[in-house]
Amino acid sequence: MRGALWLALVGSVAVACGALGSSSESDVAPTSAGVGPFRELLAAEDLGKAPFVLDGAGSPYREPSALPQSASDSSSMGVLLYAVAPAATGTASVIVRTSASDARSFYGTSSDIGTVPEVVLSASLPWEGTSVTGPSALRVGSEIQLYYAAAGGIGLAHSSDGLHFDKEPDPVLAPDPTVHWETTAPFAPSVAVLPDGTFDMMYAAGVAIGEATSSDGVHFTRVDADPTTPATDPVLSPLEPASTLTSVDGGSLPFDLAQVSDPCVLPVTSPAGRLVVRVLYTGYDGAPGATTRTSAIGFAARFGTSGPLVRQREPAFSISKQEAAPTLFTWSGGAILYVHANAGGSFLTPAYPAIAAGVAPTEITLAAPVTYATSP
Repeated sequence: MRGALWLALVGSVAVACGALGSSSESDVAPTSAGVGPFRELLAAEDLGKAPFVLDGAGSPYREPSALPQSASDSSSMGVLLYAVAPAATGTASVIVRTSASDARSFYGTSSDIGTVPEVVLSASLPWEGTSVTGPSALRVGSEIQLYYAAAGGIGLAHSSDGLHFDKEPDPVLAPDPTVHWETTAPFAPSVAVLPDGTFDMMYAAGVAIGEATSSDGVHFTRVDADPTTPATDPVLSPLEPASTLTSVDGGSLPFDLAQVSDPCVLPVTSPAGRLVVRVLYTGYDGAPGATTRTSAIGFAARFGTSGPLVRQREPAFSISKQEAAPTLFTWSGGAILYVHANAGGSFLTPAYPAIAAGVAPTEITLAAPVTYATSP
């Protein structure tokens, strides 16, 4: 997002993946709200191999969800990070948790020898199949709610300590065969609590992003982004290739032609008191399964609680490493964007997903890290 500025947090509301600030410009257009741009984490800011902060060639990590360790200290850089990892045996996936006191030096990364992130959730219910993915951590009162995806849709687990979770027995958002654009089960949830107490979920299905709302965080109802049509519509769809599309700055076509996925919802109240629902997402220029497609992290937003999202044309973060699944952590000094991206890629080490970090504002320099966290 060339020219956009990261600004201090103003009038934030509870979100599952962090929040950025707003500016007076956000009262003119929702995509003017200050989000990014982000730069890659530098080698001097990372105890491991920058920009990666959680990696392991034998245990790749993906789909991060960040949550502040402190609910009240905005100056703290303490982060809890939930991510997807392979199960100890077989091909299943589980959700693990790690932490870092400086938002970078995570317990259990490959350089932190002898430690591993702790498994906090695995498939155990009939509707889940064999794997759980897509964590979205949200602090609600004294508990942490962890939304996640499985074979039969999106589930929810509750915890008082963020490590030991009790699941709801049924999915909170199950597949609906009447929704034409949902060609897969819902996955990649992101949930926020809006100022009126409503739980707002953005989720992916097929090649688009949808929305559902709930009064209690457990029972969700899909929202139609365009009530003027008979069908239930997504809030964000890919830009289908067409001869009328123009290039960005005279270069390539838009990065999200074929699929949008992995939403991270970031609501904020503007200085004029308007709700701005902002969403970071993964955009792909090729269809799912295409071997040559590339990705980047996009940004879209809208005013208020209903309607489609308006996209920003340029990516918020792009490092040409198949980056995906954005999640955001903010503190009083800036913001860190976590994504999974390809590490390795050499003859000796084939590419594998690991958690990478970007920093905003781009001109700040983080203090040199000292040590890894002592627990997950």
